[in-house]
Amino acid sequence: MENFTVLIVDDEIENIDLLKVYLKKHYKSLNTVYTAGNVNEAIDQYMEHYPDILILDIELDNNTTCFQILENIPNTTAQIIFVTSHKDYAIQVINSVKTAAYLVKPVKPTDLIIALDKAVSNIETNNALSNSNIDKQTHYLDYIAIPSSNKIDIIHPKDIVYLQAEGRYTIFHLTNGNHKIASRNLGEYEKQLDPKLFFRIHHSYIVNLNMVININKSAGNYCELLNSKALPIAKRRQEKLHKFLKIK
Repeated sequence: MENFTVLIVDDEIENIDLLKVYLKKHYKSLNTVYTAGNVNEAIDQYMEHYPDILILDIELDNNTTCFQILENIPNTTAQIIFVTSHKDYAIQVINSVKTAAYLVKPVKPTDLIIALDKAVSNIETNNALSNSNIDKQTHYLDYIAIPSSNKIDIIHPKDIVYLQAEGRYTIFHLTNGNHKIASRNLGEYEKQLDPKLFFRIHHSYIVNLNMVININKSAGNYCELLNSKALPIAKRRQEKLHKFLKIK
């Protein structure tokens, strides 16, 4: 059995520690475990490590939920195990196509193991299907279409300076100084853009690397763009960006 990575998201450190103990004792193939205590940390951890399995506490602090995490990573291939103290979310969870399990606190080790078995089985099945199509190359479109009520805007990737998340919407900032608002979240467009040209520096920003003039490390790691805009680079994305640019 190959090794898999897992991200645990819970706003109570005691719950995270307990799940880590269960994993270490009962599920040896999950030898790499990442953790997060809130929505932003979870998104940053996901974007840094792309874990195979997400164990998500539904209700987090400051009246947030794990569904806000999933809105920012809509195309995730990770298997999801939901954990909660309440049964009120069952229908919403069941409707999540990648849901491996729905566990109610306090989590029993046997229930967690069954959930992980299902998640791992799903991953192995998906990997087998992917390997069967290994010769198929991803083709990135030369344009992005943004429909509205009375027209369809066509945007060419070369004309994009950066993309910005704004809740459920995405703002395209263009080389001519204009911007276009799309009614899809940033994660949807991350899949459509060529990763050789576009890099997600933060859970709120994707930049066109051709538009980056420098990375300002003295000011706290910012990307400075041709349009004089400076965008923050998430701490957990800095090393990956340096490797991507072959400067580390």
